[in-house]
Amino acid sequence: MKEYSTYPKDLEYCKQFIFSFGSNYALGTRLFNKRIREATIFFYSFVRYSDEIVDNPREKMPGQTHETLDEFISEWEEVIENGPTKESHPILRSNYWLFKKYEIPFGYTFDFLAAMKQDLTKERYKNYAELEHYMWGSASIVGHVMTFIVGYRDTIAFEHAKALGEAMQLTNFLRDIAEDYEERGRVYLPQNDTDTFGVTEEMIKDQVMTKELYNLTYFYAEKTEELFKEGIDGIKYLKAGKFSILLASRMYWENIRILKKRSFDIFGEKIRLSKIRRIQILFSTVCIFPFWLLKNKS
Repeated sequence: MKEYSTYPKDLEYCKQFIFSFGSNYALGTRLFNKRIREATIFFYSFVRYSDEIVDNPREKMPGQTHETLDEFISEWEEVIENGPTKESHPILRSNYWLFKKYEIPFGYTFDFLAAMKQDLTKERYKNYAELEHYMWGSASIVGHVMTFIVGYRDTIAFEHAKALGEAMQLTNFLRDIAEDYEERGRVYLPQNDTDTFGVTEEMIKDQVMTKELYNLTYFYAEKTEELFKEGIDGIKYLKAGKFSILLASRMYWENIRILKKRSFDIFGEKIRLSKIRRIQILFSTVCIFPFWLLKNKS
């Protein structure tokens, strides 16, 4: 991305901001080349900042200047309309130039922000179509934006990016069922599916693993794995960043594999990838990548 006057300062701020939330994302971004890495840092800062305002409103983030999501949206609209200034928030200023550079539609950001805003008022989803609409804004558009950044050889890449975004989001839903219910009163898995499998909210509230919850979790774990396969199959259509995106996908997929090993017990110890397991997945991805490239020539 062509540098503007406050580029170094904004980049440093965004680096410190996203890396303050943990090391998993740091590993993924460091494996991109410099151009993609810096662009990803800017965009992920936008995503994480707005998400934290919604999910953790009582906790102040580094450099936070917006009390509400509406304040953040209002400044973003002003930046888009009039261009950024030295007084603009560094996350908004950097993302304005990022979207201009890669000719990414600004509409993606408003779809994302609409999904974040929905989390403030909507706690249940009637069916998968409703949930899929939410996941478009909360996850799939992230894949679309990254597709613009890394470049693509065929527009079909966007369909696969959507699938990969859904896979990662469903992974979050399965991994965080108890936390989402306890801390935010949300149940993301669609009501028609919970009804079909005989799952009640009392089961989630009491955190007792029943055969009904097992069957529901098994069903969605299988669905999530199919989406991972579809998403990974589209990496071959990208121009750059293939290794990093494959690695990130395999890291995320590992959460589902851990859940399987636990017999789909969603109320056990929170699923986290140990440092050793992350290194193992990194090493195995390095080993298989040359063969993966040969198999997936397009």
